[in-house]
Amino acid sequence: MKAAYQLTRPALLWQLLMVVAVLLPHSLRLPWWLPLMTLGALGWRLWVHLGRTSFPHWSVKFMMAVTAGIGVIASIGRGNGPELAVALLFAGFSLKLLEIYKRRDALVLIYVAYFLAATELLFGQTLLHALYVALLIVLITAALNAVYQSERHPDFWRPLRASVRLALPALPLMVVLFVLMPRIGPIWYAPLAQEEARTGLSDTLSPGDVSRLTGSSEIVFRAEFDNGRSPPPSSLYWRGLTYDLFDGRRWEAEGRRTLSQSAQPLPPEPGALLRYRITQEPSGRSWVYALDYPVSAPWPLRLLANQTLRAPARIRQRVDFSLASRLSASSYQPLSAAQRERYLALPEQGNARAREMALSWRAQDSSTEALVARALALYAREFRYTLTPERLGDDSIDDFLFDTREGFCGHFASSLTFLLRAAGVPARIVGGYLGGEWNPYESYLVVRQFEAHAWTEVWYEGRGWVRVDPTAAVAPERIEQSAEQLLASQPGFLADTPLSPVRFGHIGWITTLRLRADALNFVWHRWVLSYQLRQGELLQKLFGDLALWKLALALLIPFSVVLGWVALGLLRQRRPRTKNPVDAALLRLSSKFERRGLGRRPGEPVGTYAQRVALARPDLAPMIGTVARLYVQLRYAEDAGPALQRAYLAAVRACLRQL
Repeated sequence: MKAAYQLTRPALLWQLLMVVAVLLPHSLRLPWWLPLMTLGALGWRLWVHLGRTSFPHWSVKFMMAVTAGIGVIASIGRGNGPELAVALLFAGFSLKLLEIYKRRDALVLIYVAYFLAATELLFGQTLLHALYVALLIVLITAALNAVYQSERHPDFWRPLRASVRLALPALPLMVVLFVLMPRIGPIWYAPLAQEEARTGLSDTLSPGDVSRLTGSSEIVFRAEFDNGRSPPPSSLYWRGLTYDLFDGRRWEAEGRRTLSQSAQPLPPEPGALLRYRITQEPSGRSWVYALDYPVSAPWPLRLLANQTLRAPARIRQRVDFSLASRLSASSYQPLSAAQRERYLALPEQGNARAREMALSWRAQDSSTEALVARALALYAREFRYTLTPERLGDDSIDDFLFDTREGFCGHFASSLTFLLRAAGVPARIVGGYLGGEWNPYESYLVVRQFEAHAWTEVWYEGRGWVRVDPTAAVAPERIEQSAEQLLASQPGFLADTPLSPVRFGHIGWITTLRLRADALNFVWHRWVLSYQLRQGELLQKLFGDLALWKLALALLIPFSVVLGWVALGLLRQRRPRTKNPVDAALLRLSSKFERRGLGRRPGEPVGTYAQRVALARPDLAPMIGTVARLYVQLRYAEDAGPALQRAYLAAVRACLRQL
């Protein structure tokens, strides 16, 4: 009875391999000590297996479980629900290793492993994640097969082969169900804390905020253009949000104050619209990026009065939107008194030198064009572009304009907006991204965090809002070149992602592999993760009109084929099979005689069987006698060799021919 429930050595090894495989993808996001604890539990269990030590006492396991739970809560925090739940589950999963001895313990570990494998898809849905989870399921199923493997046949690889045989028939059925069955949204959604950490642009902006984003190569969104070509680099201004309220150090985005002020859709101009599709990554924010200037908002987005797009809720999963934009300024709409006051507002105190300079410029020439030209000339003449500027004091605008004179796009946009407002010209800051990397393998543009940018919009009477980018005056190469080329030599570039393949863009084959891998993931997103957007079109091409009988046949035929194949395999397994050619030949002969009522009975000796056949069929008596004699010699004679086996097989064939 003990052997039926105690784990065999291959079963235990499969358990340990399963734990390591499940741990690997979670190891970088779990607290650093939790993978070490898992490896320690693995080592302890191996020592028990080798007889070097014993299982820990229940009191020791209880204290370890309590300590691990407190450590997880202290390391992650109770506010991060999914991460905390996965970490706590993994702590219990690891400690369970210290008591797996019988089948019941192993089954608990296996069932939890299935659940932990599925949680990996909470943190990523790329093709690589999906393939790894599929391999995990095969591996965990192999561990399950090993638990029920007989101790008499402890073949290590047999459970894996059985797991693969179980998975293969499921693959075509999975594909059929995926293609034909309608998509529904998730019943529940668990927000992840790591999404909040990858928000990129914030709803407040200080001069150094945008430059910090150059430390990351994470993808913000991808864009597909209907014409299959990317616009020129000077037009790739991706608008996200506008900042209008300045407190002396930070600019605040137009948020709740403008959410109720939706813009009227702009009238289309033939040939002037650029149509494209945005695939935006999870950000934990509600704004959607679009080329200047979006002309309408597809459901469920809203186009605000400041020409930015807002989703109805925070974007916590990858989303797709079809958009249309103009690459030139929007139609002129006069500013209201409240809007003019908001876009001229400045703190009553602070940055006195900048105010004085703006007023002196205003006194010399009050036109908006002259003020903007004078500011841009100053930037081009006396300022330097860098990712690591000096720290600014309380009067940040004065310190930048008159002391440090070096900075990033946030410094230039902030100071220009302040100067224009101080001179009586309405202005605001726009935050977003500039540029992108073209992927030629699937014809789309990739925009990453390090391409974050800020620029100024100036109000021109009779024209409306006009984009003015002061960074272009200081570093025109930022507009003409990719951000990767310009920033590669800067000390802070990709500091947060030092192993990013983008860092090795100067090596051609690495860039090719990176672009091909990203294109493959993009196809995966388009045809798998976002399949519901294309399902109707694909089914229409496959079946024409979507009649119910066509869908029923499309489901029944592949299911019938696969289930028939499985049933045939099960029937074959029921037939007694042997790998010994001597026994196989006798079994084949007995099957022929069985059709004539002379089959061999269970346990009947071969000699007795031959005598019974000879009495019923005297014409076959010499042949069947020879078969029985040679069979006995092969089984029991010491000098049985290949020649004797060949003679036996020849006698069996002669008897079969006679039948």
